[in-house]
This record gives sequence, C-alpha cells and structure tokens, in this order.
Amino acid sequence: QVGCRQGCTFCATGRMGKLLDLTTDEILIQLYYANKVCRVLRHPSSNQKPLLPPIDNIVFMGMGEPTDNLPSVIPAVNRMVDNNGFGISPGKITVSTVAPTPDVFTRLAGVPATLAWSVHAVRDELRKELVPTTQFSMSDLRQGLVDALRSRPNRKMRTVMIEMALMDGVNDNIREAEELAEFCLELVEMVGGRGSMKLMV
Repeated sequence: QVGCRQGCTFCATGRMGKLLDLTTDEILIQLYYANKVCRVLRHPSSNQKPLLPPIDNIVFMGMGEPTDNLPSVIPAVNRMVDNNGFGISPGKITVSTVAPTPDVFTRLAGVPATLAWSVHAVRDELRKELVPTTQFSMSDLRQGLVDALRSRPNRKMRTVMIEMALMDGVNDNIREAEELAEFCLELVEMVGGRGSMKLMV
C-alpha cells in the first residue's frame, strides 16, 4: 500500500492515511527488480563475485497493512512460492498484520507464508492508545490467530511471529514485559504442541 489506514500513533505512515493499494503486479515487480540488482551488482575487487546475495527472505510489512489489500497480497505470495515463478520457500515469506479483526487470521490461514502479528501491547487500554483503530479485545484477536494456526495442515507453517515496537516509557516496562510473556505462553498453550512462536522486538 501507499500509506495506511490503521493509524498507529507511533507510525509516520499511519499519519498519511491510506492513499492506494498496490496491485499484485506492482508487488511482484519490486521483487523482480530487487533480484535483478542482486544479479547485476558485482564486488569491486572481482567482477565475477556478486556484491549481494540473492533474495531468499520476504516480509510483507512496513508501509501499509497487508490484510487491507489481500486481493493483491495473496496472489503475490502464491506467485512467489510457485516454482514457475520465484520459487521461494513458504517458510521464507512472512505476512505481518496489526490484526484489525480476528477474522483476518482466518483469511490468512491458507496463505503459504509465516504469520506475524504486530502486537505492540497486550493490555487492551494501552493497545487502544497505540493502535486507535482497534475494535476488538486482545483475547478475541488471539483466539482468531489460534484458530487459524490450528487449521493449517502443514505443521511447519504453524509458527507465528509476535512483534513489538518498543517505546521508551510507554510499553517497555517490567509490567508490559510480564503481560506479554503471560499472553504468549497462553497463546502457545492454546495452539498446543502443534505450533511454535518467535518474538521480535
């Protein structure tokens, strides 16, 4: 996307509002040209040695909310993992979401990519301050994620990444750390022995 409608208070993109959605082709052309740059650039000491390794890891996040543009994102991911397309392993692609609703996880369950959730805070009142468009409790959102993970037939694709943008004096205190730990432990227990979790701060 260009811009974002989620309005996270700590994010410059959120202040832009959403200007437009990228098409599937516009998403894929970025990967195509990035790969081309990796092939063309050569190390100054050797014209034969590539300066950059080929791209083998992709994350949908940053400017925009991927789940607000799933009609473009899902076909793009499918093309990226297609051996007749880019041939990237599904485990090397991550789709990150702030989770506007619990059902976005259901819509992502069949996407051949790792799921990531931009949590930022697990206490409802604090998260509402940071992500003012939030309309659901963290418990409801977590249940949507758990249901999606448990529905994934491929055991390797039941990994989820929990993301936190730490802000000094806002969500980086012991209280928030303990709340996050408890929240994540409960998530793992709810998924059962069929999944795993990674924390990114």
